[in-house]
Amino acid sequence: MWSIRSHDDSDHVYVNPEKELNAGLWTLFAGASAFLAVRIWIKITRRHGLWYDDYILLVSWLVLTINNSLISLEYATGYVADKWDDRMHILINVTSCGTLVGQAWTKTAFAVTLLKLTKGWPRWILWFCIGSMNLYMVLKILFQWAKVCNKPSYDVWYRLDFCLGWKFRDSFKEGGNVYNIIMDFVFALFPWAITWNLDMRKVEKISLCLTMSLGMIVAIVSAVRTGWKEESNGKDELYFWRNAMSNIWYSSEITGTIIVQCIPVLRPLLRDIHTSLTSKRLPST
Repeated sequence: MWSIRSHDDSDHVYVNPEKELNAGLWTLFAGASAFLAVRIWIKITRRHGLWYDDYILLVSWLVLTINNSLISLEYATGYVADKWDDRMHILINVTSCGTLVGQAWTKTAFAVTLLKLTKGWPRWILWFCIGSMNLYMVLKILFQWAKVCNKPSYDVWYRLDFCLGWKFRDSFKEGGNVYNIIMDFVFALFPWAITWNLDMRKVEKISLCLTMSLGMIVAIVSAVRTGWKEESNGKDELYFWRNAMSNIWYSSEITGTIIVQCIPVLRPLLRDIHTSLTSKRLPST
């Protein structure tokens, strides 16, 4: 049933970015895994227990693990070539969907954390963000598997039995990327509204807000990646190298979202370490 289809009209000598891809993907993965492991360890050992946001992050981490493995498999088994068979096309679609799920669910985990800290009408804003993000994710997954009207190369057995216009399909995907950036900014600003009226010292408020607003960095990374992706990717020798860099950019958004959610949980541990170090006294001579 597998068939080989060309995605280019001429042969090229391409740069194979497999080593750079794996270095980028798995370095980011190791960092996110380390931060998530410490977050879970702190919550369990301090008897706070795990909450819904922790479970969502764990599932997102599992999706990231599987997705990275499949992307590495793509590049190891014929991604850098003028022609792809159906197996490769299916793998590419699966990893594209895995990236969409990772983006939506890591941001959902942070929104759930904010729900725990929020009262009143702001909770409805968070619920709207959660619902709209995940609805957008589901639609993008459906469209990823749809056929493209008047494109015979998309009229294959594994695609859903409806077609979309090419321009609409691309615009919808880019709209999803922009919406993710907006959500990052919204979630980064939310902690300031939540904590500013709390009975805390101003220094502690600012420190807490800054640590919970690190998602702004992810928003900036996402914006840069979106702008970079909109540049044309011509079929020259660096075509697959740029695709690999795009995979790393997307992974950085997911791993970055995991890391910035773990950093605020580390504050008690860092405070204990600081107290332990400052409480030590050198013996007098």
